[in-house]
This record gives sequence, structure tokens and C-alpha cells, in this order.
Amino acid sequence: MSPAIAKQDGKAQLRIICVSSLAENQEVVIASLDAEGKWSEHGTLTLRPSLVSDWMPSQAGELHLALRENNTLKSLCHFSLPADAGRVLVALVADTEKNTYEAQVANPVKSEFLKGSVLIFNFSTHTATILLGTKEEKVEAGQRSVAKPVMDDSRMYQTVVSYLDVEKKAVSCYDRYVSSNPNARNMLFLVPDKTLGIRVSSLPLFGEY
Repeated sequence: MSPAIAKQDGKAQLRIICVSSLAENQEVVIASLDAEGKWSEHGTLTLRPSLVSDWMPSQAGELHLALRENNTLKSLCHFSLPADAGRVLVALVADTEKNTYEAQVANPVKSEFLKGSVLIFNFSTHTATILLGTKEEKVEAGQRSVAKPVMDDSRMYQTVVSYLDVEKKAVSCYDRYVSSNPNARNMLFLVPDKTLGIRVSSLPLFGEY
């Protein structure tokens, strides 16, 4: 394992990417529950849209993001880190109807999320087709995938996201030309939208793991 991605003091590390939040500057507690239902707190984090947190020491197993209410904690979201987690990315999308968060966990090393590549998180209920230049990628609902865009001579590529509706017709919901940065990793988030079917947003990651 490279020193750049090694566990810190024997612990896993996680980085939270908050795509959308239930409230602006919402303070949550990173915590775990034991078999008897007792909470252990591991830190706090203030969530806001488009947040990319610093790397935070963590632990393997099931973790919760929780609100502190009436001297106890109320879970808004839970996810699991594998025993060999190393450094892990956790993407969050707010579910305003349920007043919770949906989370997807990605190991950037195992998924080969290299510089110049795109990590696609599909939070929608549709199988999505993503065209990155001439590279086509299909990502099932609730899944994620890493793809390498095919750029043109000006180091740009077209990003087109579409899905099949109930009549099996292709519905295009995103079409942008993107300038590629060879020193960055890009994240693409596919989120449910009542009007568009899928709403798409992106965030870059710079630096090493």
C-alpha cells in the first residue's frame, strides 16, 4: 500500500462529499452504535451543498451521520466501511421527503479513480447512459462506476447523460462540453429529479489520495 493512501494510526480515513444538504450549515455527528444501542461519537462535520471535507480519521464497520437532539443522537444516514478501507469517499444526497441522506461509498484506490478519470455516482432510480467524448458508460440505479473520457484535440469532451423512460425512449437530461484537467479527478452525480428524471452535477478532486 502506498504511503499516500495508508491508514493513519491504524485507522481508516473518510472524506465526505455532500452533494445537497437538508439545511444550510447543518452540524452532524459521525458516530457508531454498539450491540446494546449505545452511541460512540467520532467527530462532527458541518454539511452544506457541494462540500468536500478534509480526510478524517475513522473506523471500519457501520457509521452514522446523526443530529444531536434532546441529549441523544438521531441517525440521518448510515453506511459501512470495509475492514481494509484505507481511504474512502462517501457521497451524500439529501432526501428532503424523508428528511434523511442517501450515501454511496467508493474506494478510490480499488476503483482506480485516477487523475483524468470520472467517478460516476448514480443516485437515481434509472439506469443511466453517460457519454464522455466517445466513451460510453452505463451505470445502474444506485451504483457507481469509473470511466476515462476520450478527449478531442483541444482536450475537451462532451458529456451527455440520458436514460430510458417507461416507453423505452431515450431521454437526454444533461449535455455539456467539459475542459479536461489532467491533474484533477472529476466526480459526476446523478440525482433524482421530478422534472428532468435525472439532475446532474459535478465536482472536481485535486491532489493525491
